[in-house]
Amino acid sequence: MRQFWCAAACVLTILSAPVEAFEAVAGKDFRLIEPTVDSTNEKIEVIDFFAYTCAHCQRLAPLLEDWIKKQPEDVLVRRVPVAWEPTTQFLSKIFYTFEALGRIEDLHPIFWQDILAGQITSEADLQKWLQNNKVNIDDWNRAYNSFSVTMKTQQALQTWQNYQLDATPYIAVAGKYLTAPHLAGTRQKTIQVLDWLIEHERQLRQKH
Repeated sequence: MRQFWCAAACVLTILSAPVEAFEAVAGKDFRLIEPTVDSTNEKIEVIDFFAYTCAHCQRLAPLLEDWIKKQPEDVLVRRVPVAWEPTTQFLSKIFYTFEALGRIEDLHPIFWQDILAGQITSEADLQKWLQNNKVNIDDWNRAYNSFSVTMKTQQALQTWQNYQLDATPYIAVAGKYLTAPHLAGTRQKTIQVLDWLIEHERQLRQKH
């Protein structure tokens, strides 16, 4: 009987012990942005830097989408397309055209899938793809060539250059921190690091 109570006491001690809180490590799970990138937004800004040519970005996207849906009001998440070469700038422009047409949620993921699969390799392929996905070509051309889409494409270029990116995916938090699966170790841990960075930034702001 005494052994039973000793064993029970040990179990209760283990169960009541505090769980060690996760703490992200600079230089390992994330890196500091130097110099920091100023943000005029009062919310904690999170930027998802991705490229349509990046399979790693696409594999991270579903986790990020689920995570974004759970964010509180003080967090602002935006996606910024990255195009490394002038010859691929049109891909960023396509992203903002989806946005302008109000079709980002349905067209963005399937375009990404098809571009990586090599199914869209020419203007003719793109035109056929748009028709297959019920996009009015006149509306498309109007949005694609609009001042707004052109400006957003240029701003995206300037943004990722300001962050001095050399790869994708990367996720920036508050203009101060960058994390990614290749830093955190896994896609799942990247989400954990994001949560930690946001809470860290939130606490810093509360002190000032």
